[in-house]
Amino acid sequence: MNSSENSLFHSFPKFLRSPIGRVALPLALLAIYGVARFSHYEMFGKRPPARPALTQADAQQLESESKALIGRQQYQEALAPTLKLYDAYPENSIYIGRLADMYDHLGRYPEEAQMWERYIDRAPTPVQACPQYGQAYWKQGDAHEQQAIAAFQRCVSLDPRNTDLIFALAHALEMSGAWDRAAQQYEQGLAISPQYIDLELGLARCRVRQDRHEEARQIAKKVLAKSPNTADALLILGMVDLHEDKYADARKVLERGAKLAPNDSDFQKLLARVAANQPNSANHRAAKK
Repeated sequence: MNSSENSLFHSFPKFLRSPIGRVALPLALLAIYGVARFSHYEMFGKRPPARPALTQADAQQLESESKALIGRQQYQEALAPTLKLYDAYPENSIYIGRLADMYDHLGRYPEEAQMWERYIDRAPTPVQACPQYGQAYWKQGDAHEQQAIAAFQRCVSLDPRNTDLIFALAHALEMSGAWDRAAQQYEQGLAISPQYIDLELGLARCRVRQDRHEEARQIAKKVLAKSPNTADALLILGMVDLHEDKYADARKVLERGAKLAPNDSDFQKLLARVAANQPNSANHRAAKK
């Protein structure tokens, strides 16, 4: 240690005992603590816990304003008061769920999904976020398909015997092309609720994709025996008949289904395939005109 360093070393305790030192040291330590605390939150992607800056009267006023605007379906205008409540009480699942619903109405699906994630982690009854939680990811398109499926799976884990949630997961798997996994979920739901028609129809569609046509046909007929005007069951029968080159039978059931569901373009697509394979059919002649 040179002479200058030695002098500084021995004079430092005197500085701490001086009036200036007694004030400067606590301030320096407080500053170091603040920097370390801020760095911790920055490092782990968190923000320091928010402390309510609202009086009870302010909170009541914002709550009334938020509810009134939502009641008038003015969701954009309702964001400001609701976000103020959320910022003051970030752990309150009521405000988290309310924001999620509002983002859904506004078509802001990434923010909606983020809010449902927080709701699931904080709410006393997290299953109330379902199935909207998965739907928020699904509505963001193909890039978020697996996130949607994971969200639906999480929902089912929260309430394993809820057949509505099982259907949501099975349908997402079906739409993603995972027909074997979807069929398993549909079967699981039917084991709990054998009369759930949407589960039966989903399983029948999967059986068509799995080339298990006779099983699909029997399920569709079972549905029609209970509910004769179920257009989706007729569509499944038409698909099976087409796979088996039974064009006359396919045309019959598809025409009936098209009358029941005139806005369902799937019937028209399949009828066009029938017409292409039946040159003498009325549909083929109409298509040529």
